[in-house]
Amino acid sequence: MYVFSRSDTTWTQQAYVKARNTDADDHFGSSVSLSSDGNTLAVGAYKEDSDVKVIDGNENNNFAADAGAVYLY
Repeated sequence: MYVFSRSDTTWTQQAYVKARNTDADDHFGSSVSLSSDGNTLAVGAYKEDSDVKVIDGNENNNFAADAGAVYLY
């Protein structure tokens, strides 16, 4: 997913956002939401398979089929 900003009529790429644990069919980016102040981005992946429930856990396991995940940036 790419993040752009606009100044007048010019668009500029600001970031490339991706999950650290990308797998086929996780559907990363299926939903996105930006906070009202523009500082926090939430990105959904409704078919992510990891069973991690803590920050910095082992998100590379696939023990919870289609459990889903939200990534905050």
